[in-house]
Amino acid sequence: MGQEGFYAILAGELALREKDDIIHLRAGELLFVKRGTYLVATQAQGCQVLWLPLDVNFVQAFVQRHGTDLARLERHEEACVNTLRLQPCAMAQECVARLAALGGEGAASMLAMLRLEELLLLLVFGPQGRTLLAALRQQGNRHVDRLHAFMEQHYLREWRLDQYAEAFGLGLTAFKCLFASFYKCPPRAWITERRIVHAHHLLLNTRMSIVDIAMESGFSSQSYFSQSYRRRFGRTPSDARRG
Repeated sequence: MGQEGFYAILAGELALREKDDIIHLRAGELLFVKRGTYLVATQAQGCQVLWLPLDVNFVQAFVQRHGTDLARLERHEEACVNTLRLQPCAMAQECVARLAALGGEGAASMLAMLRLEELLLLLVFGPQGRTLLAALRQQGNRHVDRLHAFMEQHYLREWRLDQYAEAFGLGLTAFKCLFASFYKCPPRAWITERRIVHAHHLLLNTRMSIVDIAMESGFSSQSYFSQSYRRRFGRTPSDARRG
């Protein structure tokens, strides 16, 4: 399974196997599953299952938007679960029914996102809400940690933003949203700043020529590097090297 989400059992029964454990679900129940490998099988004819994926950007936006309310929930100290069986309240079941009735195109998809957000609110403030919220927060933190490691490894590459996004495994829009949620600035601004700092270190600690430092730090020309450096530090690279 490529991402986290919920299995919503609309009718019939379903069994999900995780390693040596088998979870049996009946109509009206929800199962939160984290990214992983599971074996799923229906238990009877007429089984209807709705899959509700939780995109990382959606989860991060949800946590940020409702941060004040979510902060009232005591943090769950136990290890995060891979699966969580949920018995939703009547209002949550109504959300699931409305999600099942919506299509995935146009205005329907926008309504689906609103319904999914409503469902999440009902679940995180339900009996198992602290456990669910801990798993959702862990999902966001994992992607942020991976983004940080990825950018530190690749910020000197001469890539367009869409190439950064593709190498990271996201579409361009999703990549920009994830980046902004963590770094609080656009990707290109962060990359330029990181390259300038790298060049500044080389300027003060090596005997490399200024043109070589510019090329090594990912700038297309010495003149562009000098302009960027002066905007950042208030003097030219040559002045900085002379002290």
